[in-house]
Amino acid sequence: MSDASQFLDLAEEELVASQLLLQNTYYRACISRAYYAMYYATQALLTTRDIESRTHKGVLQQFSQSFVQSGDLPVSMAQNLKRTYGLRQLGDYEADVVLTEELATQALEAAVEFVEQVRRYLGNSD
Repeated sequence: MSDASQFLDLAEEELVASQLLLQNTYYRACISRAYYAMYYATQALLTTRDIESRTHKGVLQQFSQSFVQSGDLPVSMAQNLKRTYGLRQLGDYEADVVLTEELATQALEAAVEFVEQVRRYLGNSD
């Protein structure tokens, strides 16, 4: 299993990719990379508690159960993660859905905040 810092490095890489994709008007791909930044940050958290999940839905559920329901992290983080996951699903699997610049910008902003909150939490939990 990877450690938290490796997952956080992946999250940062995805944030950079998402920003570049937004700047070049690839909104679907921007949203996908924003989601993956959040996904990797979530994996960093789960790793600190030796929690593994093999599915994206499982990762979302474990995050909510282990970090949000416990009060360690705010509900808004789970809501943003779930929303961005849903947008990523639409973008990746529904060719007729239009994902706008506004949605891509919102997804990227949510991902940046999410990763920052994870970093703060992990920095305070050492």
